[in-house]
Amino acid sequence: MGVKNLWDLLESCKKRVPLHHLQNKRVCVDLSCWMVQLHSVSKSHACVKEKVYLRGLFHRLRALIALNCSLVFVAGFSISVFSELGVSSFKG
Repeated sequence: MGVKNLWDLLESCKKRVPLHHLQNKRVCVDLSCWMVQLHSVSKSHACVKEKVYLRGLFHRLRALIALNCSLVFVAGFSISVFSELGVSSFKG
């Protein structure tokens, strides 16, 4: 699904900016990348609480909303990925 090697293709135009530079901008969020990142953190030895990935997602979204960003979500996965990540309570 999606464009094969998309991030490799976009590497040449990548630009890192401080978070506050996104204020009042429209921001597209690759939700599938965030879910994989956050799920990896929740499986680390340091995390003892349940559903840490949801907390991480909340804080990332809160930070962008506080900057008055318009959010556009892109999800390059099917509902079945949620079950693989252990999100059994997801209802599409």
